[in-house]
Amino acid sequence: MRLIQISILLCLLSLKSFAQTELDPKEQNHERLYQVELIVFARNESNPQENWPNDIKLIYPENLLSVKADGNSPEGFSLLPANERLLNPQAATLARSGSYTLLYHQAWRQMIYGRKANIAISGGKTFNGHQELEGSISLSVAQYLKVQTNLWLTQFAPAGTNITDTWPELPNIPNTDISEADKSQGYLIKRIVKLSEVRTMRSSEVHYIDHPLLGVIVKIIPVESQTGKTN
Repeated sequence: MRLIQISILLCLLSLKSFAQTELDPKEQNHERLYQVELIVFARNESNPQENWPNDIKLIYPENLLSVKADGNSPEGFSLLPANERLLNPQAATLARSGSYTLLYHQAWRQMIYGRKANIAISGGKTFNGHQELEGSISLSVAQYLKVQTNLWLTQFAPAGTNITDTWPELPNIPNTDISEADKSQGYLIKRIVKLSEVRTMRSSEVHYIDHPLLGVIVKIIPVESQTGKTN
């Protein structure tokens, strides 16, 4: 099964982009407008009994931003329609594979600066007012682009399920409230896995961030050099 999954991913990404690529030390530092595209997916498990640490911290960073489809995105951010995403073929392959569940796929434009921009990410089904995928990513640029993931995937179970592990409480996205009706839907937290990784990358390349249960595909392109084609 693992070999089949790897084959699918190799079809999604070129070998050059699948691994961390060697960076050109002569690449210039540019704070500018970029197009960011992000896919997050879960692996359908072959070993659901595997144990994961429960002493994890789930924290949203300060100055969290949300890119929204209703036009209420922060100043300088614009969510793109689905037909302008560059990674639609990769997302479609994931959705068809049967080995993965697509949790999040969005593309937007934003200025990326030396200071971090923290962006809220959520997707999947909703239980007790929380989605299966929650957390944030941070984007910045110095000599190179930097992407930092702060994502967690929660598995929920109906009330009454025998759960022996104790998991941390899921934090609410800052400045948002969950209604009492949503909180009392009657689900328990069965497991939480977290993906925290920093990736330094060049623009216009597809990068893949791996995890036994989660995967992230990201592509960041300077808007002025966008061609509408994936590498």
